[in-house]
Amino acid sequence: MIRDRGTMKWTAMMLPEHLKLLKEWKQESYVELPRELAEWELEELQQSIERAVIKNKNIMLTVRENANYLQWSGVIQAIDEENQWLILETITNTKHIPLRKIYAAHLEDDYND
Repeated sequence: MIRDRGTMKWTAMMLPEHLKLLKEWKQESYVELPRELAEWELEELQQSIERAVIKNKNIMLTVRENANYLQWSGVIQAIDEENQWLILETITNTKHIPLRKIYAAHLEDDYND
C-alpha cells in the first residue's frame, strides 16, 4: 500500500524563504475583504458617535486594521474633522483612530437612558 504524504514530502526540499512565502500566500487567501457600509449604517454610526460625544459616555468602536477587526472602548475626547481623526481616551492611553477605518460603534450602558 502506497502512503502519499501530500505536500509534506516536498517541504524538506524547500528553502525557508519559500516556506515563508507559501505561509503568507495561504494567509492572504483567507483574508476577508472589507465591505462598504450602507448609507443607513453610516448614519447609524454617525449618530452613535455624536451621542457618545454629547453625553460623554463610553463607546465601543470596532476598527478595521489590515485584515483584522479590533475593538477599542473609551470616551471620545475630540473629533478632528480636518485630518479625519477621532481621538479616543481608553483606560490606558489615548488612541487616534482614522474615521474611515471605523466599522461599528455601540454606546456602552445605552439602555439606561
